[in-house]
Amino acid sequence: MSRIVWFILWGFIGVLVLLVVLTLMDPWLFQVPWHLATGWVAFILRVFPQITWRWGGIAQTAVVVAGLGVGTHYFLRWLWRQRHAQQDGAPEWPARWSVSLVALLVLLFLATMSTVGIGHHVGWLASSRDPLTKSSWSFMAHTLSGESDSADLCEATLELVKKGVADADLNRALLQAQSSRAMMETRHVVPLRKPGGDPGFLIFSRDPLERERTGLLPCEPNSGSTRRERYPASLLPRLLAGEPLPVAQEK
Repeated sequence: MSRIVWFILWGFIGVLVLLVVLTLMDPWLFQVPWHLATGWVAFILRVFPQITWRWGGIAQTAVVVAGLGVGTHYFLRWLWRQRHAQQDGAPEWPARWSVSLVALLVLLFLATMSTVGIGHHVGWLASSRDPLTKSSWSFMAHTLSGESDSADLCEATLELVKKGVADADLNRALLQAQSSRAMMETRHVVPLRKPGGDPGFLIFSRDPLERERTGLLPCEPNSGSTRRERYPASLLPRLLAGEPLPVAQEK
């Protein structure tokens, strides 16, 4: 077969292999290098229209850099002449060398600013409790995450109740516990009473918008399961006003 046929055949095989690899491997393996190489373009397109230009500061910076360049050039030219005074026909200090030196100083300054910025953001990412990645199905991921946090917080609350922690001390104990502190920073745990006087708790988000989506989770000791039907957020004022906790139905 001719070279063109072999080229087309191997190209077709290469495309098939690439499709198989893309299907079997996780998408983030390709998304990470792609975003590292091209992510700055989307960032500039998003941020550039939001930049507020301070023309006074820009003009001041230009004047300072120009003065630094002119002063550096005259100083280095004088120093060059002093060092080559004994040489006949010594060339003058080139202006392009001064320009290159000033440009290098500006680049070093920008590199220092970038390094400080990178360190700041790395520290922020390391100390932040927000996830580094988000699902493209943001609504579903957010809802499922909120439901999972509330259910886990209910289990932590019931464990403390079994240990004899009083209702008035529950929030403090949950905030002090390492496993539930992050969840408590975004959730309320309110002691309530079911019909008949049995103890019960209500767990809901501090964020009103998330509360509308995830609802109110009833949390009851000795229930055998924390997966119960949630109450709508509209019931919250009535429950906080002292109305008995309705009987939730098992899912």
